[in-house]
Amino acid sequence: MEIIFITNKIKYIENIVINYINEYKNFNIKNLNIETLKKIKIKINKNQFYLENICNIKNINEKTFLLEFNKIEFLKETIRNNALTNYGFKITKIKNLIELKIPNLSVEFRHNILNILKNEYSINKEKIENYRKKFLLEIKNYYKSKEDYILAEKIFLKELILIKKKFQSVFNNFSNKILNE
Repeated sequence: MEIIFITNKIKYIENIVINYINEYKNFNIKNLNIETLKKIKIKINKNQFYLENICNIKNINEKTFLLEFNKIEFLKETIRNNALTNYGFKITKIKNLIELKIPNLSVEFRHNILNILKNEYSINKEKIENYRKKFLLEIKNYYKSKEDYILAEKIFLKELILIKKKFQSVFNNFSNKILNE
């Protein structure tokens, strides 16, 4: 039985977790800065964009930022969807700009910020589940022998359980960090 096929599928799923870790490992609620704000995802017309891809972020002072949107439709959709206020930020529209103010660190604000991580966690968890289904079908089609198929499926599912546990642990650690900073 060829293990490389399964290993490649497992690595693909592991990369989802690694990307999540790399994206949020330096997420610091006490020091929300331009780098942290860039990682916030905004949903516009059923597509997700990083804030940095739809606007320029300028620092006015320690807790106030100015967002200059690349297109007016991005500005309108961001305001219409309450994309930033849902995370607990205070926003003020100034012509084609948004002034974003970071409130004091309250429990409510911490929970709102935690929603950023939860949202990304849910999206990536769903991706992992979709790939699990897809890869199980590919494994079934790849291996001709029933014994090989069953063994490959067992190996894949065993590794997948470990990846899911690691992902859950990473999310819990990030959550605890945000709630306890």
